[in-house]
Amino acid sequence: MTLRLARIGKDLQSRLKRMFDTPLEADATPLEICQAALDEIERKLQPIGRGQRVFPYTRIVVRVVGQTGSDRAALEAAFAGFDARLRERLAELRCQPPRTLEAKVVISRKVPSDWPASRLFVIDYQTQQEATLQAPQASERPPVHITILKGAASRKAYSFTDQVISIGRTADPTDETGRVRRNRIAFLDTADGVTETVGRAHAHIRFVAQSREYRLFDDGSSNGTAIVRHGSTIPVLARDPRGVRVRSGDEIQIGRALLRIAIGPQEADGQSARAR
Repeated sequence: MTLRLARIGKDLQSRLKRMFDTPLEADATPLEICQAALDEIERKLQPIGRGQRVFPYTRIVVRVVGQTGSDRAALEAAFAGFDARLRERLAELRCQPPRTLEAKVVISRKVPSDWPASRLFVIDYQTQQEATLQAPQASERPPVHITILKGAASRKAYSFTDQVISIGRTADPTDETGRVRRNRIAFLDTADGVTETVGRAHAHIRFVAQSREYRLFDDGSSNGTAIVRHGSTIPVLARDPRGVRVRSGDEIQIGRALLRIAIGPQEADGQSARAR
């Protein structure tokens, strides 16, 4: 009986492997391609015990080919919100994604010459270590100066040349999984009608080397993030992997707190202090 069960299990495992390894047909729909990409990413999860899994990558680029205008439009519709769908899939599998996880979809017009035959998509994976090695040096990034206009923070003014500037309440908050986040702009854990609206892991500013610009990202806050520019308010959507570009002179709303950003060299005033 035991031998028979073992054979049944082996046969089932073999069938599942064939199912997952079967390539997409050339006429696969954009939704099928998107689903196949999510399935391939899922197979990169690593078990750590007690039903928990980790995802070892912090950046994913899904490359898809849309050879005509209609192909491209259909693929863009199918892959819309891919980052959110990926996070939902990871959550369903009891996997806490890395805080800095970035998922990007690139739709090309031509099939690259180095692609395997009949391949409809390719996924590039990057670890945090690889991202660090490729990150621009501090001397290559323009300095960022932040002034607190509303709300109570550990300082009234900050200056950075960091690639990532995390913003939140308290300096080293811990999430529900025990991971510690270091907020470079740390609001106080106090209630004054403003400061308490800043989430412990509220938002971050990131320097994007390719476009040489700083972008603002909302890390899933409860009270929202926005940019105020020339009297207009530009919302920053929660967990949007694109973020929103920030410019010198912008004001940033973090809940009800308010910051002003200046980018580039400038004379430090009496209140400024370089963040370490």
